[in-house]
Amino acid sequence: PVAAKLQGYIDDANLLVSETLASSGQSNARLKLIEKNLSAHFYTVAIERGGLTQKTIGESQESYNANTRGGGLKSTRFGEQAIAMDASGKLNAVAEPSRKALFRVVSSETNEGVVSC
Repeated sequence: PVAAKLQGYIDDANLLVSETLASSGQSNARLKLIEKNLSAHFYTVAIERGGLTQKTIGESQESYNANTRGGGLKSTRFGEQAIAMDASGKLNAVAEPSRKALFRVVSSETNEGVVSC
């Protein structure tokens, strides 16, 4: 059962590497390292809610990373490591998706304009 759970994270990482980095010109060894770190990232996000940062046993206390690193791949040390290993910079682009903004201009008249960037 544990292997089946882990396989899902490995499959997710493999898909991301295959679709994003396969044609990036990096060695298979590097891509495998990136895939390993992405698998650990996905597991950490799912199990530790972003990464365990502190754990105390006596009187039980746990602290989790609440996306203080920026969220996405940057929310765990494994995601950050995968980004650092990627010489193409494509994972960093995935980690920092372009954000679109919607501006709504409302005037006192009945005219309303919407500008999307």
